[in-house]
Amino acid sequence: MSAVASPAHILLTGGSGFIGSAVLSNLLSKGYTVRAAVRTLDKSMSLQTTFKSYADAGKLTFVIIPDMTVPDAFDSALQGIDGVIHCASPMPPTDTQLDPERVTGPAISITTGILSSAAKNPSIKRVVITSSVMTLYEPKKGRYVYSEADWFDTAPKLLQDQGVNATGGIKYIASKVLAERAAWEWVERKRPSFQLVTVLPPWVWGKSVTANPEHIRPEASSFHLLQAISRANAGTMDAKEYLFPTQFADVLDVAEGHIKALSVPAAAGERFTLRGGFITWQDALDIINAKPIAGLVVPKGVVGSGKGVEMEQPFSAAKSTRVLGMTYRPIADTVRDTVVQAVELGWSIEDTSKGPVW
Repeated sequence: MSAVASPAHILLTGGSGFIGSAVLSNLLSKGYTVRAAVRTLDKSMSLQTTFKSYADAGKLTFVIIPDMTVPDAFDSALQGIDGVIHCASPMPPTDTQLDPERVTGPAISITTGILSSAAKNPSIKRVVITSSVMTLYEPKKGRYVYSEADWFDTAPKLLQDQGVNATGGIKYIASKVLAERAAWEWVERKRPSFQLVTVLPPWVWGKSVTANPEHIRPEASSFHLLQAISRANAGTMDAKEYLFPTQFADVLDVAEGHIKALSVPAAAGERFTLRGGFITWQDALDIINAKPIAGLVVPKGVVGSGKGVEMEQPFSAAKSTRVLGMTYRPIADTVRDTVVQAVELGWSIEDTSKGPVW
């Protein structure tokens, strides 16, 4: 069960994204040398600015791969690499008529392509892929606790049946299920010398390490929280929704989970869910009102009414604490970090933009 410890050389995809940039920051702080794969030079600019000292020291370099779906696209980029963290993935689409193949096709081809290229480089010991906790949520009746053993295999079937009319959420979830399934099936079939680990975060909130406004756009995970606050402010959230429980993880914890998936020997060949906790939207309002944020006034709702709310069908992240040794940031810190930075980046509670329809 070979692990990949610092100061190993890591190839990272998706480094300009919300999760990927946090993973990059974590890797560099731990002494890893990182080669970040980007589609264009422009994608690297914010990273070169944020991590200038590491780039100047040769600890961070960039490789441009214009089309990651092309066969053998990663061959040269993986030379001299010890481990891979693949965070790049299509965002949940807001275009309701988007051809589902434009979401699922790239997700699968990039994932299997990077595995195929990794197999050609014997120095590579481990590949970590970002999946999603949504890949677990096969519909169940009554109380049920989901775990890494579950798969939402109905999602691809729904996509096949509904085609272009499927919601953006179904298109995204199906792409994650199909891509992760394809990865595990590839490993089972090819038996490479490296080990595969997948990381399954839920909604990911927190502070963007690059303070990139793109990380709070409607397709972004953090916008889920911001949209709820805006809806409460606009009066379009009913009383029942205020008490709807949502599971999430802090982006810093998600980044740490990826590095542990790379470096903990016992993680080899496993799936890991990450979960910082769950809150109701009322809880989020209570957290913000307990310590007001400059320039932001949020509704009070029914203070304290979210306490004691339970989830009927949560997922368990016990495996991440048991095997990876994960600990998670306080819920209030994550909520505040998300909203404070969003305000700093120009988000307004009056914003009525809509994210993907799940």
